[in-house]
Amino acid sequence: MFRVLVLLSLCFVFAATPVRAESPFPAFSPWMEDDELEAQNDRKERKHEKRDREEEAPKQANRLTRSALDPAKPSALESMYSQRIVDELEQFGYDLFGVPEPETRDKLDHIASKPMGAVQDDFILAMGDELEIVFSGQRTDRDIYKVNDQGLLLINDFPPVPAAGRSIGQVRISIETAAQNLHNTKSYVSLATVRQIGVLVVGHVKKPGRRTLTVFHTVLDALMESGGIDKTGSLRQIKLVRSGRGTIIDLYGLLMHGSTNMDLRLRDGDRIIIPPIGPTVAVAGEMKRPGIYEILPVIKGMRHQPKQSSENLSLNEMLELGGGVLAPGQNRFLRLDVTKEGREMVDEIHDPFKPQFGDGAVLMLSKGQEKRASTVELVGHTRRPGLHALHEVPTLADLLNNDQVLGPKAYPLIGVIERWDDKQLTTKLVDFPLLLVLKGEYDRKLQDGDIVHLFSRRQIATLHNGKDRPKLRKVAMGSAEDPDEDIIDDPVMASFLKERSAFARGAVRNPGAYPVAPGITLDSVLAVAGGLTLEANTGNIEVTSALQGEGHQADRPSGTRRIRVNFRETNPQNVAIGAGDAVRVNQKFKKIEDKSVLIIGEVSHPGRYDLVPGDKVSDLIRRAGGMTRQAYPDGAVFSRENERKAEESRFRSTARDMERAIAMAIEKDDDGPDTTQIAMARELAGELREVQAVGRITVEADPAVLAVQEELDMLLEAGDRLYIPKRPLTVRVSGEILSPASLQFRSNRDARDYIDQAGGFTYHADKDRSFVLYPDGSAQPLQVSVWNHRANFIPPGSTIVVPRDPKPFDFITTAKDISQILSNLAITGIFLDDVRDDD
Repeated sequence: MFRVLVLLSLCFVFAATPVRAESPFPAFSPWMEDDELEAQNDRKERKHEKRDREEEAPKQANRLTRSALDPAKPSALESMYSQRIVDELEQFGYDLFGVPEPETRDKLDHIASKPMGAVQDDFILAMGDELEIVFSGQRTDRDIYKVNDQGLLLINDFPPVPAAGRSIGQVRISIETAAQNLHNTKSYVSLATVRQIGVLVVGHVKKPGRRTLTVFHTVLDALMESGGIDKTGSLRQIKLVRSGRGTIIDLYGLLMHGSTNMDLRLRDGDRIIIPPIGPTVAVAGEMKRPGIYEILPVIKGMRHQPKQSSENLSLNEMLELGGGVLAPGQNRFLRLDVTKEGREMVDEIHDPFKPQFGDGAVLMLSKGQEKRASTVELVGHTRRPGLHALHEVPTLADLLNNDQVLGPKAYPLIGVIERWDDKQLTTKLVDFPLLLVLKGEYDRKLQDGDIVHLFSRRQIATLHNGKDRPKLRKVAMGSAEDPDEDIIDDPVMASFLKERSAFARGAVRNPGAYPVAPGITLDSVLAVAGGLTLEANTGNIEVTSALQGEGHQADRPSGTRRIRVNFRETNPQNVAIGAGDAVRVNQKFKKIEDKSVLIIGEVSHPGRYDLVPGDKVSDLIRRAGGMTRQAYPDGAVFSRENERKAEESRFRSTARDMERAIAMAIEKDDDGPDTTQIAMARELAGELREVQAVGRITVEADPAVLAVQEELDMLLEAGDRLYIPKRPLTVRVSGEILSPASLQFRSNRDARDYIDQAGGFTYHADKDRSFVLYPDGSAQPLQVSVWNHRANFIPPGSTIVVPRDPKPFDFITTAKDISQILSNLAITGIFLDDVRDDD
């Protein structure tokens, strides 16, 4: 008997959980309660789901990794459509979902048990919901109460309050009624936490499985918690299974029309199933929302056609999917469809209501070119650029009705109408006198499509600059203040303006070429050229005109004629100027210019004096009040403008020769100069470029001598400068001396004595080329070497010059005598400060 009992026990053990866990059918006994059976099924289902999640986790991680590495990789459906058309299309609606970051996902899980926003009074409570109740008055406490399994709220000192199945507003009234039994007590009820629900999401989603949400969440919330729908899943046939009944959800209603009735609230135990994507069509071309769209499959019934797998859409329905065309006009609608033989057929669709777009069809929209009608356009240098209605501005006078239309620096002598010639099917240009249009003396009828060009003075100035003219650029429809709008891009327009140029030369402020239109007169051309200068001779203006013998000149002979215009006899407003004409304004004989000389130094009234023809040095000294007692006329320094310019030109030319010689010497590989020589040569060349010349001329400035010898009295020219120094008691020593200075004159001293007193020669001194510069500007070489010494009398006011040794510059073979250059630089440095005094 004991053996039988043991065997029976083992049988019951082996027949327990292992066999029942693997069985696909629930194990139950007739005496089990329904609740126990349901709990057992839930435990079994959770166990299977846990195992499925553990198996799916590595696969899902791999999918997410691949998606993160290549998020822009097109789906198979997108690749298929892109191979058929040029455009790269995307499946519509799938960008609604996104995989949240881990931090965001944690926050969503944290707030899953909290209500979103204010809870309305019609919210239905159920078991598991928690209410926060606050009492004030006789009773002052605050606590959170949970709806128990019997659907009741158990509040201390209160009778049980039914809550499950009732709205939060009804429960609030019941609690307030019970609180009235307490003296001076008020109650406040609010929802603390809501019950959690379990929803299963399966099918073509990125993270299928069970989701723990709240009763406030909707189908979209569950899909987003699942990572969104894969592009292989359907957006239009989402199935919500609840209590054994299925509901189809179409997200296109939400995405296209904003309908929210499809986003249903979830309940515990709901199942969301995402089936594979259904039939599709594509919309491409000039559409507002091109893409790949899912359409509904055909409903199989009594009238079902076996060959038809999806619904057929009309042209209007396809346009509605694509959001409509970008712009109305002459649009062509093409249908691309694939036959059973694999051939793609292209048809142009004209019937907007005929259903003919099925699974795999493509609508291609080809936009036609718009043509403006009943408009004219004003471009260029204007304050009102853009299109204008032709019925409002039928003529030029209406379009350019006042000078406020023009830019601040508009060119007034010509404007151009760009017009389409229907007969020749080309563009032609028509010129018009802008100035006369503004005055009301000229008008022209405009046509549909005309473009009226206005130009700036800067554009006209750069029109004839030849090779220096900047690259052509279009006259844009922009602000007339644009500083970059200074050139004309269209070469045809530039050539058109050049052909109509008249030329202003002579005594005008801005000589040059100026395009003109018929009707422009001499006064307008002169005004645009800046007007006449003060030197202009208004009694002798030449106008040279080339007559072609045609048009308004048909009664005149061809050829060139020249007329002279005298403003006292002929009104310039009556002289017409046409294309190719030349206007020359002659100058008066006495040109207006600054004719003055400068005298400084030891005179009674130094300063600048105006000249008249025949003025001499003696006249200038006399007008300056004569010389003072300290004056030293033998040391006068006279400088002339043209001599200064010539001397500076020689310096600059020598500097260029030295720089070329330096470059040639550097290129030599052997026996070239060292770096010290090159540096010294460059320093000398730079000094030659920057030095200011004196331009001295030796003159006689003693009034007593000039009164006796009138032939020595030099005529003055504009720009001359005369410096009368004080009677000197010093001798200046300069050049390559250790301490250049002005030394006291001693009659018993010679040049070598003065040099020794100034410290002697420097290392770079050229002793053999030393010279003395006497007060009158004459010079004499000196012999100051130890073995070649000769005493010379040095009068007061003289300058002993020791030039620099030219030996470091021997490699410069193309330069002129370096010794002469160095000597001239030394002399220039001595007198430059005195002669360049600007009064």
